Amino acid sequence: MRYRPHPRPLSLMGGERLRIAMAACLAFCFLTVAAYDDYRNARVDSLEAALKSSNPPKGEQLLRAYDELMRGYLPFDSAKASDYGRKALALSYELNGLNVRQNVIRHFAQMHYAREEYDEAVALYQQALAIVDTMTTLKRYTEKDIDDARSTIYGNMGNLYNIQDKAHLAIHYYQLALPIFEKYDWRESQAILYTNIGELYGTMGNEAEALRNYLLAIEQGQASGDSLMVAMPRKGLASLYIGQGNYAKARETTEQCYAYYHAHRTEEPEAYSEVLASMVRLNMMDGHQDLTAAKKYAQEALALADHLRFELQADVYAAACELAMTEKRWKEALGYGLKSIHPDSLAISSDAGCYRLLAEIYSELGQKDKAQEYIQKMNEVMTRYATDHYQSGLSQMEVLYETEKKEARIAQLTSERRLHLWVIGIGCLVLVVTVLLFFYLQLAHRRQKALLAAKVALETEARERHILARDLHDSLGSMLSLLKIKSNSPGTEGNDYQKLLDDIIVEVRRVSHHLMPEELLRSGLESALHDFAVSVPGAHFMATGAISLSKEQELTLYRCAYELVNNALKHAKASHIDIQLTQDEHEVTLTVSDDGKGIQPPPQTPQPTPDTSRKEGGMGLQNIRERIEPYHGVLRIVSNEDDGTEINVTLPL
Repeated sequence: MRYRPHPRPLSLMGGERLRIAMAACLAFCFLTVAAYDDYRNARVDSLEAALKSSNPPKGEQLLRAYDELMRGYLPFDSAKASDYGRKALALSYELNGLNVRQNVIRHFAQMHYAREEYDEAVALYQQALAIVDTMTTLKRYTEKDIDDARSTIYGNMGNLYNIQDKAHLAIHYYQLALPIFEKYDWRESQAILYTNIGELYGTMGNEAEALRNYLLAIEQGQASGDSLMVAMPRKGLASLYIGQGNYAKARETTEQCYAYYHAHRTEEPEAYSEVLASMVRLNMMDGHQDLTAAKKYAQEALALADHLRFELQADVYAAACELAMTEKRWKEALGYGLKSIHPDSLAISSDAGCYRLLAEIYSELGQKDKAQEYIQKMNEVMTRYATDHYQSGLSQMEVLYETEKKEARIAQLTSERRLHLWVIGIGCLVLVVTVLLFFYLQLAHRRQKALLAAKVALETEARERHILARDLHDSLGSMLSLLKIKSNSPGTEGNDYQKLLDDIIVEVRRVSHHLMPEELLRSGLESALHDFAVSVPGAHFMATGAISLSKEQELTLYRCAYELVNNALKHAKASHIDIQLTQDEHEVTLTVSDDGKGIQPPPQTPQPTPDTSRKEGGMGLQNIRERIEPYHGVLRIVSNEDDGTEINVTLPL
């Protein structure tokens, strides 16, 4: 079965597909072995190679790798899948990775599912659902992440109950998945879901609901643009119309199915055999018989029979039996009829119709005892099926009742818990606000005094720097320029002497400019940093947000940027420097990152991590801390030796 290629929740599989999957021990939801092998082998090989490399993944990346490896090995190596699953579970508890944890538990449920250990699978699915409920309380998981996980589990549980012929429970979980599919407009998923529900209602004998769901499936399949999504429900709908004796609709629907599956007969051979059987029965309907056409379709279906699983073989042989009976070829009909039934110990409800055909054939052949024997078998199967179906229905209703009662109790407890939490929270909030207000008033007074002192100091420093800049430019700069002119006169040294003086002049001008840049005074911090970046080889500046600061804050951040860039050039030997200024309603952040050699960690210390209290660095970083301290600023350093450095200076607003 094809599914849409982009990521989405688990695609629901039809009843016949599930039985194929179980027969092959590959009930892993959405891929056959061949398709999975071709794609996944390369994936698991590359992941295992990464784990054995000199730089293996760590943390969240390692957790995702274990999850992928478990999923990759599920179809063909359960031992390896289990091993990676256990590793993923252990790591998920260390990292609190709930999404991966529920995913891994769901994979373990699928392994029990494939071994027909259904009770164990249900328990694990329920455990995975509980984890998904916990995910809703954490902001790091999006609503779509949670819906993906939840709908996947609902789909798995619907499939599990579907394969056990527990129609009520299967429909219940399919209908839980439906609102999620509708929410995200997943058309193919809705088409498959409605097809499954239609099949289930058909097995329950509720033709009205089966018809309604098949029509909904066709509507969603047409909207999806995938012709297979339309053909699947039409196949079930065709059998329904034939059983009702509605020739006009049966012919239209069956011929549409035949057109699709004939064109895809190598891709969908089993579904094609079902459609051929329907074409045989269509051409034998009362008042519309075309036995020549029926025989042609029967011969084509019989040619496929040896390659089909028994349930589909039985359907083909039953159709051939009905055709032979219509043409009064009784011995040939007997041979097909006997091939269409299970051994007595394995007889199922569908055998009852074949027993009826055999009873009629034996009666025509004059073997009354045999005819009576198969009538008795038909009655026994129908009685047993009715009893089992009734008991199963009661059991499923009890499970649904207990489930709904448990969900209602959980909802009630959740509501009560929320109310209690609100009351406690409000009381604590009032107390905390009172205490905080007292301390805030004290701190505000101290901060105001500190800011006032810092402002006075900054203004004094700015005036002094302005005077110093003017003197450097007007006095020392002029004198050095005059010295250069004299150096050109005869008798002086040559190019080396002149180059040295050029460098001195450039340095003096640069220092004088950055002591009190005119662009900062004239156009503000953003423009000044831009000009500064242009003047530094390999530097790049970017601003985010509306930058609106006081003159004191602008000057402080400019001095910080100047100090950090100089450090990167002189000490880190950086060739590329990024300067970024970001402001929101709460804070302004200056970030300077480079590709230099990084800050070497202190001896016997692990790899450095972001740390607001760390005191590494020289006088330059200490100067920055002292500049931002009056504003309650924070300095953060992220550096790895030989892997560059990123330094963030944050001032609260």
